[in-house]
Amino acid sequence: MRRAFGLALVLVASVALAQTQSPEVTKYLQAAITLYENLEYPKALAQVQKAKTKARTPDDEARCAVLEGVVLADMGKDDKATAAFSEAFSFDPELKLPVAVAPKISALAEKARDQVKKMLAPTLAAQKAEEEKRLAEERARADAVKAEEDRKKAEELARAQREDDERRKAMQPPPAVAKPGLNLRPLSWIPGAVGLAAGGVATYFLARAGNRFETLQRADSSVSLSDARALRDSGKELQTLGWVFTGVAVAGIGAAVVMFLIGAPPPPTSVSFVVTPSGGAVSLSGSFDLLGGW
Repeated sequence: MRRAFGLALVLVASVALAQTQSPEVTKYLQAAITLYENLEYPKALAQVQKAKTKARTPDDEARCAVLEGVVLADMGKDDKATAAFSEAFSFDPELKLPVAVAPKISALAEKARDQVKKMLAPTLAAQKAEEEKRLAEERARADAVKAEEDRKKAEELARAQREDDERRKAMQPPPAVAKPGLNLRPLSWIPGAVGLAAGGVATYFLARAGNRFETLQRADSSVSLSDARALRDSGKELQTLGWVFTGVAVAGIGAAVVMFLIGAPPPPTSVSFVVTPSGGAVSLSGSFDLLGGW
């Protein structure tokens, strides 16, 4: 029955071993499995011992120890098998058995695995905590790097915005400076005085022109033709001068009234007098606030 279990339970080890595993260790372990298949347990154990002398990595040592535990368990040496399983699982608590085994051997291996896990629980918990701490630190560093990059981007955008605002400001024309308009009210007496004087002169010339025409109308046959023409021409000249000064008077008095009413308007204001052969005129330009002086 023991031989039947050996033939039924021993299988070839994993089809592909990792490239990091030692070729020499793999060679001895495969030889041990072949001998184990033939139920030559002592020779299989000897091959495992040779493999252990060539082991250089934890993976090699774990593979040697777990196969040693299988062979020892099948030889009935449960204590040594348990020790071998414990050694193998101390390298890798999740290590799989290299061959299919009987329930008794599987139970022995799993019992050793549980004991190792209990023993390694504090260490594994510390390793897990350390790994979580490492990952948290990496995340914190990544977040800090991202925050720094975001800060630099924000500063770059703000700098670009400031430069754009400065360019726009430089391109804008300077603001117009409003200059206060001329205060015309205190000067309104000047055109008023000119207008009154011109009115007096106009009255004088018109009166003289009227006298010339009356004299011409009252003239009898004793007045020579040349004297009549002289009176006529003189009267026309006096009349023309009278109307000219009348226009000046009207313009001066009108300008005085306007200058007094507008007071001191904010915008510039210009006043001009125009004398024509038929009269006079006053010209005002600008904006006027008729209520501003009141």
